[in-house]
Amino acid sequence: MSERPNPKPTILIVDDVPDNLHLLIRELGEQAYETRGVLTGAMALTVARSTPIDLILLDIMLPDTDGYSVCETLKADPATRDIPVIFISALDEALDKVKAFAVGGVDYISKPFRTAEVIARVNTQLSLRQAQRQLQQFNQALEQQVQQRTYELGEVNKSLLSEIQVRQQAEQDLRNSEIRYRLIADNMSDLVCLHNTEGEFLYVSPSVQTLLGYAATDLLGKRLQDFCHPADSHCIQLQFQPLPEQGESSTSCYRFRCQSGHHIWLETLAKPVLDDAGAITGIVTSSRDVSRRVEVEHRLRHDALHDALTQLPNRDWLAKRLELELMQCSWYGGHRFGLLMVDLDRFKAVNDSLGHLLGDKLLVAVANLLKGCVRDIDMVSRWGGDEFVIFLERITDANEVIQVANRIQATLENPIALDGKIIFTSVSIGILIGDGAYANSNDIFRDVDIALYRAKEMGRNRYEIFSLEMYQQAIARLNLENELRLAIQQQHFVVHYQPIVSLKTRSLLGFEALARWQHPTQGLIMPGEFIDLAEDTGLIKPLGGQILRQVCETLSQWSASYSLGNGFQVSVNVSGQQFRDPAFIHTVDRILVDTGVAGRWLKFEITERILLEQSESIASTLAAIRSRGIELSIDDFGTGYSSLRYLSQFSVQTLKIDRSFVNQMQPTRQGIVQAIVDLAHNLEMTCIAEGVETELQLNQLLSLGCEAAQGYFFARPLPVEAATQMLEGDRRLP
Repeated sequence: MSERPNPKPTILIVDDVPDNLHLLIRELGEQAYETRGVLTGAMALTVARSTPIDLILLDIMLPDTDGYSVCETLKADPATRDIPVIFISALDEALDKVKAFAVGGVDYISKPFRTAEVIARVNTQLSLRQAQRQLQQFNQALEQQVQQRTYELGEVNKSLLSEIQVRQQAEQDLRNSEIRYRLIADNMSDLVCLHNTEGEFLYVSPSVQTLLGYAATDLLGKRLQDFCHPADSHCIQLQFQPLPEQGESSTSCYRFRCQSGHHIWLETLAKPVLDDAGAITGIVTSSRDVSRRVEVEHRLRHDALHDALTQLPNRDWLAKRLELELMQCSWYGGHRFGLLMVDLDRFKAVNDSLGHLLGDKLLVAVANLLKGCVRDIDMVSRWGGDEFVIFLERITDANEVIQVANRIQATLENPIALDGKIIFTSVSIGILIGDGAYANSNDIFRDVDIALYRAKEMGRNRYEIFSLEMYQQAIARLNLENELRLAIQQQHFVVHYQPIVSLKTRSLLGFEALARWQHPTQGLIMPGEFIDLAEDTGLIKPLGGQILRQVCETLSQWSASYSLGNGFQVSVNVSGQQFRDPAFIHTVDRILVDTGVAGRWLKFEITERILLEQSESIASTLAAIRSRGIELSIDDFGTGYSSLRYLSQFSVQTLKIDRSFVNQMQPTRQGIVQAIVDLAHNLEMTCIAEGVETELQLNQLLSLGCEAAQGYFFARPLPVEAATQMLEGDRRLP
């Protein structure tokens, strides 16, 4: 880093963003610089003309004018023309930088900037300015010294011979200096050239052969501009159109045509050559090959804004595009844009069944299909995972966005062939119609994500347009989630017990434990209002642990007070997330030990989907449960996959017939229930029917061979006190 010049230089900072202004003032102040900060171009000109300023940090986008105009005004004023100007701007295009240097800027820093980089560049420019001043002082001192020496020589010139010897020695030193310079120029790897003011080569160092393939004589008399790539000609134009008073060096980066015909990137430092009168007589350039650096910079810039898999713009680029669109909406008004968040339905099933490699190929194929559904001015970006976001520019109404959504769904209805496999897929789409009412891109992403969530919640393979009602529901869901977390922390959940009854004897066989949320203001909340949310958020694991502990504590009290019998059991619902949790069995063991409950009094109710996963961890968990004497029951049997192979593979004791099949039973239509009962008996299992509400249903189930049932016909789910009273009686139900 360059040493900071002394005494304290004064820096003028011009930026209309107060946060940037304060940050730079603070950071430069800590570097022992005097700083002045202004928000507008007019204030900057006033301060520069009235206060000695050593350096100006100038933003391009100002509320009253632009930085280019401010810089041109400064350079046109003899009082301020020598103040170096460093541009700091969010505009990062090459043309913006060229314009900055064209109006007299000495450097260009892109936003967002790093303070360390700003300080380093400030130090460098101030050091250069201080060096120039010191060089002027040195030249003056040297001139005085030469005059003094001449006078002394005149006074002490005792002989012509000694004078001749001195001159001869000086000439020899000059020749040696020239030899040393030629040796350096001929052997350095950088290309050193001398040009006239038109850009013609007057001298070319021998390194041109290695760097560009030309002989030095091949370039003499030709112009540098003739070898520059046409797209980069503006980069060197300023070097050969200097103002008479300019003596500063400048740096440019451009493509130069080699003798082989291909182009390489050169970084060139150009310095005007001045005569005694200060007029420019030529340009000295020093160039080096920076192709590798430029390639890396381009790749890093591309990678920073693109998704590595699909090469689509990523969320960062999309966010920048949206911020620009919001800025234009605020400037011009009346602009509207559309946003579609597209999610592949059941993409996880593709990864799980066909592998992640094929899943990645599917994402690439879908990305290409999506690009074919929009205009060239629109942007298709990958949001992450299996989600894409499409930005539609300049729309007139919602119908344009809906047409795109319909086009996407129609396109993806066709099967996709990958590696000899045919894949059918569909998409859920969230739609947002945006305008200048949005403050930032984060709010836009939030709302379109809410619309996508609603589309998936409504059954997938559809689109939903964001509305204020959706936002309010999302807020309500978030509030419910926060309340649910607090309720779990404060253990606001209680267990109700629904009796399970023998159909033959009408005697109590046990209970099913059902969770209830005892809300402090809303009262008792049923599981249908919070179980799905608990599953989605992962809160089902701590909630399930609390329910299991309450059940075991109650069983411990019952076993100490009543004779429960060998067949008595309490069924507890266990979610798939609990089964996949490596700590689940440890949690069960700790609860059994803490409460002293025997495993034979418990029955875990699981879904068929858990068995279908066939993972080693699921099989291990099932085996661990059975080894502790806990029985297993398949809940809501018949509504899922109903795979007989998995039923026979795992040790399951009970099938529970879903209430929907019980409600559909008629004297002449009992086939589904009969099939489930027969299946259970063939696999040496028992059956429990759910949702029994009438005597007729009970008799039909009994005639079909079903062993047990539960439902409102016997009793609703009971608080623990009512369930305890039932144990105190004869345990027979109507």
